[in-house]
Amino acid sequence: MERLKNERGVTLLLALVLLFFVSLFLFTFVSWHSNLYETYDSLGTIYEQAAITKMQGG
Repeated sequence: MERLKNERGVTLLLALVLLFFVSLFLFTFVSWHSNLYETYDSLGTIYEQAAITKMQGG
């Protein structure tokens, strides 16, 4: 039972696995968020260019 409680046992392994999954989740969330705002920015640019073209009479 002592092996489960020290830093060389299962507790360290579980902590590392949990850290891996939390890091993977955060990386995925930040990547999704960045991609989402990149899409919004590109749509804004498209609409700005269309408005400029329309105001110039084209």
